[in-house]
Amino acid sequence: MSARRFWIATVASGIGLAVTASAAVWQFQRGQEKDRVVHEAEAGAKDPPIAVGPAAVPESAVRYRRVTVSGRFLPETRVLQDNQTRGTQHGYVVYEALDLGGGSHVVVKRGWVAGLPDRSTLPAVRTPEGTVTLEGMALPPTSRFLELAPTELEGPVWQNVTVERYTQRFRRSFQPLIVEQTNPLPDDLVRDWPKPASGSSKNYGYAFQWASMAALIMVFYGYSLYRRARPRPPAQGPA
Repeated sequence: MSARRFWIATVASGIGLAVTASAAVWQFQRGQEKDRVVHEAEAGAKDPPIAVGPAAVPESAVRYRRVTVSGRFLPETRVLQDNQTRGTQHGYVVYEALDLGGGSHVVVKRGWVAGLPDRSTLPAVRTPEGTVTLEGMALPPTSRFLELAPTELEGPVWQNVTVERYTQRFRRSFQPLIVEQTNPLPDDLVRDWPKPASGSSKNYGYAFQWASMAALIMVFYGYSLYRRARPRPPAQGPA
């Protein structure tokens, strides 16, 4: 192998090894994170609910715990999360801010509503009037997601919902959590939420695939080193 080809192979192998090893580590960590979330959610479901009021609460103290909140819904803060299908039916997950009093609010993940055949028309959503008491699971204020274009926060339909975006859009003070509502209310929304963060085995499978690719790169590069270091037979002169 010529020196030029050797250095090209070295650089390509280094880049490939960095990419595949990083992807393997990331997928493995995602699997661990999902397992941790499931464990925390299962443990939190067994504990009595925590009452969250206007006073600020540390997110780590209530994450994946059952909580209760009381306040008044603010229909002007309603957001519909797009592309939330159930089976073959397209629809939206409804979010709305709950006024806890004292200038404090919390984002509530209220439930799912079916979309209309004409996607340009949004479904009607009923909001209970007056003070309501809700029970639900405290979700983190943000989550990992991929967006291919900048998010427009002016309209009522968003691709992803976080507390930070709610704060930016509605200029209010929010608790650092999202309440995934579980108790019924007269609003016709569906609230049979799936268990959080299931499917870690898929991430572990991807991690194994990426790690295998990294190992193959190392094997091929090692073979190229062997070929380069192997003594060449002497050139045969004319007889």
